[in-house]
Amino acid sequence: MLNSNTLLASFAGLRGLVFDCDGVLLDSRGANIAFYNYLRTGLHLPPLTREQEDYVHMSTFEQALDFMIPQTLRGALPELMGKVESHLDYYSLLTLESGLLDLLDWLKVHGVRLGMCTNRIGDLGKLLGRFGLEGYFDTIKTASNSTPKPSPDGLLQIMGEWGLEPLEIAFVGDSKVDETAALAAGVPFWSFKNDTLAAELHLPSFNRLHNWMLEYASGHNISPAVSAGGF
Repeated sequence: MLNSNTLLASFAGLRGLVFDCDGVLLDSRGANIAFYNYLRTGLHLPPLTREQEDYVHMSTFEQALDFMIPQTLRGALPELMGKVESHLDYYSLLTLESGLLDLLDWLKVHGVRLGMCTNRIGDLGKLLGRFGLEGYFDTIKTASNSTPKPSPDGLLQIMGEWGLEPLEIAFVGDSKVDETAALAAGVPFWSFKNDTLAAELHLPSFNRLHNWMLEYASGHNISPAVSAGGF
């Protein structure tokens, strides 16, 4: 059980919770590695090394290409990209994190705003629909409509749109990029399944976070009827 003082400091006044996508909402490492190895195979390059796997999983698409594919080979990418869906069942390699939907439902009922800040590009609609996440997030910032992390811009924009102060939200991420963005925005950082990061909370799972929040709500007589604006 988490120390009650830590719970008090972390949950008191919480009015918004922002999530990274890959590695947090979804276990997407295997899917990302398969996608980039598909591109490399098509370009007659060897599979990603472990260092390259770590980097591309945390980076934007453009950053990953710059890191692992020589500029002289970029001309073949459009044709390879056009064949991705026929050669790679990307979505079958993604897994929704256990306990996530129950947590999001509970937060919604208790009036906590939900957002996403991710370095993915493009429209997330298909992805959200595939995993039943449509309608949960009030605001979504991607590398297409905001400056990619580690810039704090996405988090700052979310706070501005919600009219909230930094200590009224928290950011759930799994990488140094996420930690850096949260620090620069002045937002409490909750590390998901990564104990090496400096964070206010280290979350082993969404089931555990949900239990901690239930414990906090019970101890402070918080119910949906009295928490329309958060905790």
